[in-house]
Amino acid sequence: MSRTRNRPAVLAAALAAVTGAAVLTGLPATAATGPDALADTQASVARLHIGEGVTTRSCSGALVDRQWVLTAAACFADNPANSAQVPAGKPALKATATVARSSLTGTGGHVAEVVELVPSPSRELVMARLATPATGIATLTLAASPAGEGDALTAIGFGRTKTEWVPGTAHSASMKAGVLSDTELTLAGATANDALCKGDTGAPLLQESEDGVALVGIAARSRQGGCLGESETRTDAVATRTDDMADWIATTAGRSWALLMTADDFNGDKKADLLAIDAADDFLYAQPGDGKGKFGKPVKISPGKWTGMRLLAATDFTGDGKADILAANTNGNLYLYPGNGKNGITGSSVAGSGWSGIRLIAAADFNGDKKGDLVAAHTNGNLFFYAGNGKNFASGTVSSTGWTNMRMLSAGDFTGDGKADIYAIHNSGDLYLSSGKGNGTFHTASKTGGGWQNMRLLSEADFNGDQKSDLLAIHTNGSIHAYPGNGKGGLGTPIVTPAPAT
Repeated sequence: MSRTRNRPAVLAAALAAVTGAAVLTGLPATAATGPDALADTQASVARLHIGEGVTTRSCSGALVDRQWVLTAAACFADNPANSAQVPAGKPALKATATVARSSLTGTGGHVAEVVELVPSPSRELVMARLATPATGIATLTLAASPAGEGDALTAIGFGRTKTEWVPGTAHSASMKAGVLSDTELTLAGATANDALCKGDTGAPLLQESEDGVALVGIAARSRQGGCLGESETRTDAVATRTDDMADWIATTAGRSWALLMTADDFNGDKKADLLAIDAADDFLYAQPGDGKGKFGKPVKISPGKWTGMRLLAATDFTGDGKADILAANTNGNLYLYPGNGKNGITGSSVAGSGWSGIRLIAAADFNGDKKGDLVAAHTNGNLFFYAGNGKNFASGTVSSTGWTNMRMLSAGDFTGDGKADIYAIHNSGDLYLSSGKGNGTFHTASKTGGGWQNMRLLSEADFNGDQKSDLLAIHTNGSIHAYPGNGKGGLGTPIVTPAPAT
């Protein structure tokens, strides 16, 4: 397919697969029609489910970092027939990525919501950040040089095949590289039975060499010859080159240096410290606070890795005056790590089970008994209160409803009345304050600000020692923002620590 071909005409020949019988016109989508993909390569291919109801789209992508999927920008564009431009930030439509699952109706692998998009400034590519990292799953390596004309490539995607409208497994197709431009690579099926079809824009193009299998491109557009429901016989297609995008991909993935974050005075110096699971090695580190809003060189908290943790909170759960850590694991268990007041922990215990449906947590003494409690937002939209007893937690009670669109929570006495409150960031980027009643329930939330859509991690801490709750947030650029609280529900100008903090 020549690059000089009119782009809208090409786009019109490729549509997105949906879960029903209808299709969304105008969206380029590709999928391999060949046999099931080999397990070792399929494990690194993501299936993206975008939108709900009539807006549903399906795409593929390449897992290039355990928390980032590389795919085609058209997957998330409002109207790709006119433009494949995608705004940075949270996707306009709810999106879920499934990785390393041999069958979409099965179990295993990793399933996570896409919480951030970073479009390429020079290519029709986008990096999609997963809410939780796909730990233990191999990522695809980028080729160091472009594919040459005539080279054999393999495409792997979850879209339509010759016989299936919405297949439940990834399929492969043998493709032959054609003409190379500065940004794209033309393709053609190696045989009449190899083609890219509707339903999987973003499928990775892989090349095998003596050094192993490497990613050379991301499928963009296709003629769809031989695909189910198509009369076209031509199998040529276009992929966006990735061989020279290593720096952009590494820089984007590197922004997520902290997988999870919470904060408290963990070293006993009366200054709040930042606790973060580092994306580079899965260890938990404390960055000591200077009492003014800046944070210093990380100190490792414990010898064991914190792989598999998806939620993190800190407060004095045991009632001994020392900050402790609570972590929810992907296995559904809740773990309590008592702190020793000197940048370390004294062991761990299971403080609860069955927490797989909990998507957000925040910790504080909500009922005034000097022991740390939890509030947790469930996937059903309810906010639950869990009273702590120093070792574990009582059964949850519904505190309020309507929390579905809140994407971050943090708890502390922000209003200065001695009762723990909640700050929450809405999907819109608005900041809401729910003042506490002192019994695990809250007054109706009020909007206190906007523009928080680029914050990706949030925690309360009194970082300046004025006995007023402050907010700490990690920006999508990796910097740490410390917002001083005024004790009346307001926040001051943030102090910023660049990322990565050293």
